[in-house]
Amino acid sequence: MGRPEKPIATLNLGLLALAGWLREIRTNAQLTYVELAARTGNAYSATTLQRAASGERVPRLPVVEAYAVACGQSLEQARRRWRHARAVEHSAALGSAPRPRLVENAAELRAALRQMYHRAGAMPLREMERRAGLGRLPRSTMRRMLDGTTMLSKDQMLVFLTVCDVPEREHQDWLDALSRVWDKRHSWYDNELFKNLNEPAEQFIRDEQNHRIERKPPSGRGRSTSNAGAHRSQFARGRPANKNGQRLKSGVTTTG
Repeated sequence: MGRPEKPIATLNLGLLALAGWLREIRTNAQLTYVELAARTGNAYSATTLQRAASGERVPRLPVVEAYAVACGQSLEQARRRWRHARAVEHSAALGSAPRPRLVENAAELRAALRQMYHRAGAMPLREMERRAGLGRLPRSTMRRMLDGTTMLSKDQMLVFLTVCDVPEREHQDWLDALSRVWDKRHSWYDNELFKNLNEPAEQFIRDEQNHRIERKPPSGRGRSTSNAGAHRSQFARGRPANKNGQRLKSGVTTTG
């Protein structure tokens, strides 16, 4: 079986458990690292596999999976041990967040998703994108979501939960939280537009077409820099614009 391996020296108890388990299953399978590499179809070299069990750092998940399968172990157990090692490694980034059922706004949902992502092992986004399948979960979208600048769609949320190995019985709680966030995010328009509005529907439609109803987003929303945004902003103030986006001196009078 070759020379004895060096003792595992790490403060990460999850990594200590993972490396010890990898060494144990290889010993039980009575394989050298060269033989182990051959069992992976030489997808990973003997050196890579030996490094995975060294305990120096948390190895990549595909390496752990291939190592475990070559030793006759289950993928589920390999992933569980890898996730624990990574979660301990990223414990400082976990923070506090409400459970999905208690999420009420976008900030809370992003915090809950970040926490879940790190507890699931903070898998590299490129690897998550690969496991999700072509185009189903772009890593650029995940990065923006984790940074707090966007939110996943329903389909992307389901794929994200699946790749993070969140039990299917918990998926609906996350989807309900997403639905609450989107409802609140988009309800400002209806609330502002119809608040204190007592006119008949037909009159409202005519006034809206004549740009007499002022539609402003809540404070803090940035203005659109596109030409279409420029036209919308002009009409929102009740003054039509020409094709270049410039205000006309005469136009339909607005009502405050």
